[in-house]
Amino acid sequence: MSEIIMSTFFKNQKIPKLSTKLSVATAKIAFSLVLLFKIDSAQAFASKFNIDPSASFISSYTFSPDSVPFSLTDLGINSGDTIKLERFGSFSPFGDPTNEYFGAMWATFSTDNRLLPSRGEYDGATTDRVPGAINAILPNGCLPFQCLDNSIFYISRGDFNGAIVQVPIDAQFIFIGGADSSFADNVDSNNDFAVGINSVSTASVPEPSFMSGLLAFGVYATGLQFLRNRKKAL
Repeated sequence: MSEIIMSTFFKNQKIPKLSTKLSVATAKIAFSLVLLFKIDSAQAFASKFNIDPSASFISSYTFSPDSVPFSLTDLGINSGDTIKLERFGSFSPFGDPTNEYFGAMWATFSTDNRLLPSRGEYDGATTDRVPGAINAILPNGCLPFQCLDNSIFYISRGDFNGAIVQVPIDAQFIFIGGADSSFADNVDSNNDFAVGINSVSTASVPEPSFMSGLLAFGVYATGLQFLRNRKKAL
């Protein structure tokens, strides 16, 4: 009988100790995850790149340099991430550096960085030169005339500026350029025509409500351990 009583006594003594260890461990994990979440949020990218308005990824009437695609991997962007694209500055579509008012900009995602030669003629805004072009995903929907039927979408036009886009599956590059039909006479004398690429959300970021709950539980577990230590001291 005495053995049973002693066994029960020691068993009851182990439960608080085990609970305390679990509380401390949970608190450490909670604070670590919250810290990691904060670091991840702090590392959300915000980049700005100049765009040559005389370069193009579509065929046009006149010869123009090829647009250089941006590597999504180099930018730290993955499939499923949501990004904001925004146009800065303007250019002249008629070669007049004293009248740089035009700011239309468009883009297309691609599975690779291939860009075929221009045919030297304009037959509409098509992705014939971009074999890997794939459709963009606009979570908020397309504004009127923003999304074309061939994987090209406008970042800015005369009536809006900015596009929230979810990176499609298999996208590895994005082509961005001034929106025009003839590019050779486009002039940006002060080099202010640019695109801003900002992180809105990443596919791996935990929900804020989950992180708040985890933080609250960590605070509770730490407070519980403090009270137990205090009782022992008394």
